[in-house]
Amino acid sequence: MGALNLIPIMCYIIITSGSLTWFILSLIADMVILSAIVSPKWLIGPERFTIETNFTAHRYPSVGIYTRCKIMEKTRYHCGPFDLDGFATDNEVYPIPWKASMFFISLGFFILTATVLLTLLTCCRQSLFGKSIHNMAGSAQVVSGISVMIAVFLHPIGWGAKRVIRMCGADSEAFYPSECSIGWSLYCAVVGIVLCFICAGISLKAETSNMHSNVKRRIESGERLVCVP
Repeated sequence: MGALNLIPIMCYIIITSGSLTWFILSLIADMVILSAIVSPKWLIGPERFTIETNFTAHRYPSVGIYTRCKIMEKTRYHCGPFDLDGFATDNEVYPIPWKASMFFISLGFFILTATVLLTLLTCCRQSLFGKSIHNMAGSAQVVSGISVMIAVFLHPIGWGAKRVIRMCGADSEAFYPSECSIGWSLYCAVVGIVLCFICAGISLKAETSNMHSNVKRRIESGERLVCVP
């Protein structure tokens, strides 16, 4: 136990299969949630447009949590954010449920990004301010998953907005997208939620592997880089 307490001072680096798996899955979850945020493919419209440029391309209008793709003058296909003003955008253009959804998914993303950095920190330090870094990061990943889950729940509440009705059909309403189909971006958010909870569970395994007796023995023998499968 005494040897592990010297880790912050003597710059030991511990890499175990548990900590490596935790880091990789946390990073993947972070990237998946980021993809859900920036992609406009949460809802995809039923109407297909043919764009004639140097070649023929078929495109579908779509909306995401903060971005959208639309056909302009039947000749151009443009994707981008709803408005540069963000949350100040008119509610008819950017519905309130989507603004709330954007807030919660962004919150979850930033929390998860912080935990990715903490997973790296656990390679050379096991505690911070007297608290286990593994436990703090794992708890934060649960909070991140819950935050993204709230965002996924809030987004369908805005499916009754005028812009969705124009794209999906007059009978579109909350949790019913009418003729529109659910795109891969929403599924990315769901996968991100699942990965957040899985990562929180793996954090317990990572802590156990970092505190293993084999790790202690190798530190006591003078090794600075300890790799344990």
